[in-house]
Amino acid sequence: MPEGTFRCIPAAEALAFMIAATGQQRPYRLFDTRDAGSYARGHLAQAEPLAERDLGQWIGRLPRAQPLLIYCYHGHASQVFAKAFADFGYTEVYSIDGGFQALAQAADQARAAPPAGVTWSPPQP
Repeated sequence: MPEGTFRCIPAAEALAFMIAATGQQRPYRLFDTRDAGSYARGHLAQAEPLAERDLGQWIGRLPRAQPLLIYCYHGHASQVFAKAFADFGYTEVYSIDGGFQALAQAADQARAAPPAGVTWSPPQP
């Protein structure tokens, strides 16, 4: 991706990315940008909370080449965070379309019918 850009991806594609990265032992970060109460009520197991006030701390300590996947409620606010990371030179940044609900649904579908050859279990929402 060119510097300063990010990509919006469907939840199923994001989940496939995470499964593949895990299988290849390729590190990535998954961020949940919803409010603290929503995060506490449910989030993907590997998701880390990301608030606007904490953005600078993350930007200062994450490797610029590490893939970043970001979700929110519906996929709109995550684009703002994705753009911020991209603007600071992160090269592989994704905003997950449909947000948490779509990602949880994709995980449920993957649990019901895992892709061929995949032994990793998707995270519990």
